Amino acid sequence: MPLHPDARAYLDKMGDSPKPTECSIEEFRRAANALVPAAQPLKVGRVADIAITGGDSQTMKVRVYTPEGTGPFPVVVWIHGGSFVRGTLDMFDAGRRAFTQLSRCIVVSVDQRLSPETQFPAPLRDGYAAFTWVVSHAAELGGDPALVGIAGDSSGGNLAAALALMARDKEGPKPAFQLLAEPILDAHCDSPSMNELAEGYILTKEQLVWAYQQYAPDISPDNPLISPVRALDLRGLPPAVIVTLEYDPARDDGQLYASRLAEAGVPVLNVCHAGMLHHFPGPEFYPSCARLLRQIMKIGA
Repeated sequence: MPLHPDARAYLDKMGDSPKPTECSIEEFRRAANALVPAAQPLKVGRVADIAITGGDSQTMKVRVYTPEGTGPFPVVVWIHGGSFVRGTLDMFDAGRRAFTQLSRCIVVSVDQRLSPETQFPAPLRDGYAAFTWVVSHAAELGGDPALVGIAGDSSGGNLAAALALMARDKEGPKPAFQLLAEPILDAHCDSPSMNELAEGYILTKEQLVWAYQQYAPDISPDNPLISPVRALDLRGLPPAVIVTLEYDPARDDGQLYASRLAEAGVPVLNVCHAGMLHHFPGPEFYPSCARLLRQIMKIGA
């Protein structure tokens, strides 16, 4: 369908956003807040910032959002996006609050390290450290230790998908589910949608190629922890919810990954939002994520 009118208005507004290949990384990071649609932060039951130990024994902050009511609640460990190079807990606060309220899940937002200062696999280790910490502390947080899963949007979807692969192959806890929202999953950046929508829709192919160079400059793009869609064996992964957007260069990454997971016998729920852009999913984005997640967890809407 045509680009949604709200998405078109947003695209026109953001048309002059700085390109990372033409500005400093500091300027690119400062521009990030403009890419998050304005939203009135929703009230949730409780919000708390907690310092934990990250992937390389450094201190890392997570923000825990708890819905109103009585638990135990499912728990979602959410790794934020930002082309691997930008993003903060505050930047995604409104979205995490919305998802907490809509899903009736505890959401643990992860403040992983950014590239290029910290490169693969350190941000992935941060996500894994946060996940294992949450599993160990789920009951204290008011959560259900048997229903701790992972989520990520954009490059955070890459990290979440890679985390699921990593956890499957390690001794230790396994995610109960994975939620990948508008994920970028292939460092080759050569899918049909990547070429068809290479420029003109805010997120560009050039930006994604650059982002992977910041995150994993010396790693083969065939490495499944960089390009989860290229993993040879997807068996044994947790049930997945994958949400993609029609006018998103990364659209086919998510669509192909959903197909490959299904072929491997992994339960998958997949939806593509018509007329929407990367960075501007519109008001249906979080409700559909929440609905599909509760459906795949079989705990009712």
